[in-house]
Amino acid sequence: MYKKIPTYKNGEWDYKEFETKEDFTDFILTIFKEPGQYDFDNTALLFNEQATAFNKQGFYCNKPFRSKDYIKYWNFEKEKCREGAIFYGKKNIFYLTRDYYMWLNFLPIFDKEEKKYGFAKVRDAQYHMALYELLAELHYRHVAILKKRQIASSYFHMAKVLNQFWFEEGSICKIGASLKDYINDKGSWKFLDEYKTFLNEHTAWYRPCTPEKVLLWEQKIEVRINNRKTNKGLMSKIQGASFEKNPTTGVGGPCTYFFHEEAGIAPKMDQTFEYIRPAMTSGMITTGMFIAAGSVGDLDQCEPLKQMILNPEGNDIYAVETNLMDEKGTIGKCGLFIPEQWSMPPHIDEYGNSLIEQALNAIKEERAQWKKDLTPEQYQLRISQKPIDIAEAFAYRQEAIFPQAVISEQLKRIDEKEYAYEFVKLERTEKGIKASRTDKLPILEFPVNKKREDKTGSLVVWEKPVSNPSFTMYYASIDPVSEGKTTTSDSLCSIFVYKNPVEITRETKDGLETFIEGDKIVASWCGRYDDINKTHEQLELIIEWYNAWTLVENNISLFIQHMIARRKQKYLVPKQQIVFLKDLGSNSNVFQEYGWKSTGTLFKSHLVSYAIEFIREEIDQETDEGGNILKTKLGVERIPDKMLLTEMRQYFPGLNVDRLVAFSALIAFAKLQQANRGYLKRKEEDMSKDNLEKSQKMYKLSSRPFKNLGKRVKLFEKKKRKSPFKNIK
Repeated sequence: MYKKIPTYKNGEWDYKEFETKEDFTDFILTIFKEPGQYDFDNTALLFNEQATAFNKQGFYCNKPFRSKDYIKYWNFEKEKCREGAIFYGKKNIFYLTRDYYMWLNFLPIFDKEEKKYGFAKVRDAQYHMALYELLAELHYRHVAILKKRQIASSYFHMAKVLNQFWFEEGSICKIGASLKDYINDKGSWKFLDEYKTFLNEHTAWYRPCTPEKVLLWEQKIEVRINNRKTNKGLMSKIQGASFEKNPTTGVGGPCTYFFHEEAGIAPKMDQTFEYIRPAMTSGMITTGMFIAAGSVGDLDQCEPLKQMILNPEGNDIYAVETNLMDEKGTIGKCGLFIPEQWSMPPHIDEYGNSLIEQALNAIKEERAQWKKDLTPEQYQLRISQKPIDIAEAFAYRQEAIFPQAVISEQLKRIDEKEYAYEFVKLERTEKGIKASRTDKLPILEFPVNKKREDKTGSLVVWEKPVSNPSFTMYYASIDPVSEGKTTTSDSLCSIFVYKNPVEITRETKDGLETFIEGDKIVASWCGRYDDINKTHEQLELIIEWYNAWTLVENNISLFIQHMIARRKQKYLVPKQQIVFLKDLGSNSNVFQEYGWKSTGTLFKSHLVSYAIEFIREEIDQETDEGGNILKTKLGVERIPDKMLLTEMRQYFPGLNVDRLVAFSALIAFAKLQQANRGYLKRKEEDMSKDNLEKSQKMYKLSSRPFKNLGKRVKLFEKKKRKSPFKNIK
């Protein structure tokens, strides 16, 4: 027989037997659902019956000390703390894991709602978490939990560790964190100490410890037998270690459970995991379990937890199917996610069931108020801390650097097909560069899958070059790559082509009229070929087609060398012409003649600011007859590239953003050039002729594409076209 579990049915306690591990696993799988679906009834009042009795009378058992009834009571409760307990309800069967049962009944915590010490209340989210961890153990898998805040995860997992320490002979449990204060007497170890004190004072399960110090307990005591010193006890251990200096501190030796505290702010947790896994296996058999649980932290700190949650199979994490991947209800497999709507006070019934719909409605109302009261950046930050799906949890970890509302509106305009485009293939022929349409799609995922086979993408063109463009009409900017085919990097080569604003003077029958043809992004390509030379050829063709003066990040100089070898360095912007380098005193020790050298400080502290200013710039206003402003057009409407906007929306310092690097440098360069050189100028004498070269357009406009000084001119697309960007996240 594999297990015999205490079972409550029809008002009496008995046992339910399981012949094999498989039988027991199948049983757990049949009762494993989701919060809001467990349907706890008044049977749930029995889950913590012992805690309720202690709260009323101040003790557990009133039988005489060491009497037969006394011993019977404590032995039976120990059974439930070691095997768990089954309860037959009116409609459903419930199983409390050993850890959950012991926690509810014998390990008091500080109740934040009532602001006093007491026992944990029955909550279906915590019950669900306990079942998930049991299933992971039964399947020889590890645990990853992305959780909302205030779910008492630390209290619960210290109870899990203590259960092993208190009852299991020779068990070795470890707790770790990126910072010492998370696990010392200011953190989780404080909970362990509170638990130990309570158990030794109020139960029959007294356990001495030698040593008994912070971050190291051993369940033993020194005694003399026949005048010889020896140790007696279970010889179990709890050890703690921080990874502030070294992610592998204290990971050696066998381990039953390893609990990583605050896993959402543990940038090197993946290294810790890999080093400790050998200590939790014997050959191909898993002998221990790694438990990573945490709320969302800064993105640069929570990447390991993110990978464990979203790639469970690759990390030996027990995976569950959920429809909480994103707001669309996409179904996927991941580690355990505990969203805001699970066990959210006060939307919990008297038995501990989550009232999901009530909670979601309350969250919706709360968010509507936030949207009124907070800035867009504060709003997005607030949501990230109380996520209702996994996408929200990982979307923002700190105050958004780029204005989220502005970007969202532009993404909506793109989805509604306000920008026409073509996917273009460029070829060199005897007559010059030939441009033709292609069915090949650009790369529409961020970040790109490192193992993606085809990363070539395609050139997206929103406006073709004018005939015989002057050399200063177009600028381009490139973020290059250093190699061809790779399955270990998500870096892509990126180029943007920018059309400078042009001041146009026309002769009309009423005299001269001046317009400004606004600046805009007219083309982009993001990708890489298996052959680095083909990547360089693609960049070369784009630059030549637009006759674009081109800014190149010279951290990787291969493309610069390519252009020099072909005697086409005229297209490259010399270092001395890059004004933002001079203004910042940057790159002075770089001996490369062309381009700019990217540094973390230069990009995140300076170039990003130009990009933000570019999208926030007020470029036009719509007014009524009284001069009252009806609508303001912002500079973001000059950016038709959805993937660039996606990088802006997700950006935080440290994130690999190839498109954004190229774009930010381009805008910084262009704006400073315009400040020093002024606008390009063009004079049109004959209004009867179409001198705007509409052949360059891929769609017709209902009005001229110029900003009329002092007037509002709208651009309309005459023919709607299906957008492949529509469903891009």
